[in-house]
Amino acid sequence: MNTILRYKVFSSRRSQSSVCNCAAGRKMNLIFELLWLIVIIIYAYVEALVKLFIPVKRKSVSGETVLITGAGHGIGRLTAYEFAKRQSKLVLWDLNKHGVEETAEGCKKLGAKVHAFVVDCSIKEEIYTAAEKIKRDIGDVSILVNNAGVVAAADLLSTQDKQIQKTFEVNILAHHWVNITGIILRHLKVGFLLISFIMFFKTTKAFLPAMMKNNHGHIVTVASAGGHIAVPFLVSY
Repeated sequence: MNTILRYKVFSSRRSQSSVCNCAAGRKMNLIFELLWLIVIIIYAYVEALVKLFIPVKRKSVSGETVLITGAGHGIGRLTAYEFAKRQSKLVLWDLNKHGVEETAEGCKKLGAKVHAFVVDCSIKEEIYTAAEKIKRDIGDVSILVNNAGVVAAADLLSTQDKQIQKTFEVNILAHHWVNITGIILRHLKVGFLLISFIMFFKTTKAFLPAMMKNNHGHIVTVASAGGHIAVPFLVSY
């Protein structure tokens, strides 16, 4: 009986000790995160101050062949307009024929040379066919902007299987067929802006070899904070 009581007392003390250790650990993590946040803020302000007096020289994209997926509206269209203002040669892809042609017209009014294509980025055969046509008729793409994306607004049980599959085909797998895995990028000076995840694949596979051959090119992949934060009715996204 005494042994059982001693064991219970010991277990209780050990449990209290564990709770205290966990609480102390959380406090230390919070303190560390706050300190790290302060360091980041200070660094950002210092960097901004330095750039205010010593501006970074912007790279010219005039004459570069820029391919933008999902250029029929939204971010893709606005990105196309910005490149058009800088006299880039534009290659625009979108599933929406009316939308991509409208974007093309807007870019032409800004003085850019534009080629518009209707391409379904969820179908790798369409990507490869369009890529070959571009290489043959227009030339090598030097800046690739993976922007195309789809979203199904529904809760998990209401989301259809084909919607989930389409989301992965466009938002993830499409990047592979347009790029080629990032492992070989160590052989090439290719710039990356990673605002998302893996749409990188399909398009990269189609255009990265020419960038490697020319030792010149940039790949930009547009993503969403939705990859880090859960949003109601956007489970598949």
